[in-house]
Amino acid sequence: MSLSRLYKLRRINSFAIAWFMWLWIFRAIGSLAAEAPAAPLPPAQTTPESSQEKTIAQTVEETHDQIERDILEQVIRFDKFFGKIEAESDRKTEYHLRWRNSLRLDNSGHINYGTNLRASLGLSRISDRLRLVIAGEDEPQPLSPNIPQDPGSPGYDRTLTPSTRIVNTELRIGLFKTSSMNMFLGGGFRIAIPFELFVRSRFQYTHPLDDLSLVRFAETLFVNNSSGFGETSEIGLERLLPWEFLLRWANSGTVSEKIPGLEWGTELSLLRELSPKSAVTVGGGIYGNSAASPVLANYRVFTCYRRNILVNWLYYELEPEIFWPRGSSGAFVSNYAVTFRLEVVFRGSAKGK
Repeated sequence: MSLSRLYKLRRINSFAIAWFMWLWIFRAIGSLAAEAPAAPLPPAQTTPESSQEKTIAQTVEETHDQIERDILEQVIRFDKFFGKIEAESDRKTEYHLRWRNSLRLDNSGHINYGTNLRASLGLSRISDRLRLVIAGEDEPQPLSPNIPQDPGSPGYDRTLTPSTRIVNTELRIGLFKTSSMNMFLGGGFRIAIPFELFVRSRFQYTHPLDDLSLVRFAETLFVNNSSGFGETSEIGLERLLPWEFLLRWANSGTVSEKIPGLEWGTELSLLRELSPKSAVTVGGGIYGNSAASPVLANYRVFTCYRRNILVNWLYYELEPEIFWPRGSSGAFVSNYAVTFRLEVVFRGSAKGK
């Protein structure tokens, strides 16, 4: 089968899943919104339509709960199969799964859809320090750079040249973990053409400067097929400001055998929790490569509003941004885009099952 046909089949499958998901979610939103607190109607005024809406809302909630139980059952089965029999009553199996769907409109009028699935499985019956991380992604190619965030793909998540991942699987073993330090060793593969393998080790240290400030440092060593041997250094500062604002400064740099120069980026953002269910972030960043001339390649400003809606497992984000990539003439050209994301969360844990 040709590569073009494989790509077309993958896109068709992605859109089919997306179509079903959007129908299901918005049907649920419509039915749950109808249950918002309002003046109670007398029993005699209860209509068949309102009863049907409540039934649909209850069915959606029960379906979500059933999916959570089914996923947990499979994780427990996997953990038991490879784990030890003794002392199982003291072992805890858990998982966290996040499914995100994105729609992005850019200044050229193009609308792009993408989906992202990320699962983290804690397999304590095999080892208290073992965790399996699985990520599947078919999101729109980012129009502007950003600082990659862990957990990500070492050497694939790059500041200036991000790549769309299909499936990435990593098995991590924690070497040590305290309140201020965390270090793990991981290895896995990326299902792509050609097939890619990677190994990495990540160390992170958090140090409080005072009651309101802290500094974070992280170092990742990696080796993979596409980038060879390399490392990523990250340093960040956070400070709590009056009126519950959080100021965050994040910096990242990556070098490897197959990446010319140092790919770097720095971002400054201001975060504010508006309510227990909503928050907003305003920020900006500049990005570049030390091997390029000039070294500054792009800069952007953005705003992200995130809110939990209707139920505790459903979120949405709205992120407008303006960015200025350097063109071939050396001039910075302004562009803008708006991204809407819908996120569904599944989680579960069990002990001694």
